[in-house]
Amino acid sequence: MKSGLSNSSMRLEDGCAVVVTYHPDQQVIENLVSLRLQTLHLVVVDNGSTADGLEMLRVAAGRVGFELIENGDNLGIATALNVGVRRALEMGREWVLLFDQDSCVTEGFVETLVAGYENSRWGDRLGLLVPRYVDKRFGTALPPNYVKEGLEAAMTSGSLLRAETFLRHGFFVDELFIDGVDYEYSLRLRAAGMVIDECVEAVLLHSPGEPQFHKLLGVLRFQTANYSPIRQYYQERNKIWIAKRYLIRFPVFCLKLFKFGAKNFMKILVAEEGKAKKCRFFLAGVRDGLLERMGKRLAT
Repeated sequence: MKSGLSNSSMRLEDGCAVVVTYHPDQQVIENLVSLRLQTLHLVVVDNGSTADGLEMLRVAAGRVGFELIENGDNLGIATALNVGVRRALEMGREWVLLFDQDSCVTEGFVETLVAGYENSRWGDRLGLLVPRYVDKRFGTALPPNYVKEGLEAAMTSGSLLRAETFLRHGFFVDELFIDGVDYEYSLRLRAAGMVIDECVEAVLLHSPGEPQFHKLLGVLRFQTANYSPIRQYYQERNKIWIAKRYLIRFPVFCLKLFKFGAKNFMKILVAEEGKAKKCRFFLAGVRDGLLERMGKRLAT
């Protein structure tokens, strides 16, 4: 099945990297510097950081040479990514490379990923290419989940797409706000006959939250994600929203989402702090997902 997308060659000068920031620290600035050294065009979209965070970004933008777009408020990861992608399209960029602020590129990352896209065995069926993710705390690779053709789904950070993909298949779903934004887009591309793949030669150092390890009855070792109550809300609400649209087409993936949610709920009860509030937000997310009450929710 052909997608109709252009199969023309990719050049580094024709692309644009987009990074979403939110209350950045010095490490985030260093990540931006590393990325800017590998890209000619870098757009940073800030999602309502504090005055101190914005000042850091403004200084870095002038010193390093990237474009800073200030949203003025936290509009969500989906909207912020869309702002950056639309800016890339306005500039006539042919491909976009998306990042979150905590990811750090390794040497030759961008060039390697671009070459991997152009030389992909999937040709114009390749909708999205991601790197090999390595947990920068432990130096271990995060295992990808392959299906019959390519990957089951992909994270946003480090993902490479042709800009025209967004014109053909739409932008990220603003109403999701955060969590599941990347999974929904992955499923949307796959439903359209596109393939998601991994470029193992391109390595991205990734920070997967702040997990903690515990032991149950002194024997069973398990890991908790320790997300805030509002993140618990978005995760559960958006899982249900996604499943209502893709369960028939991708039943295995959607059932995995529910299984993960159930396990996470049990871990909250057993090991995490702030159980009552987290469980309340978890259940509120389930309710609002079923009722399709979407958009931003105040963390109260």
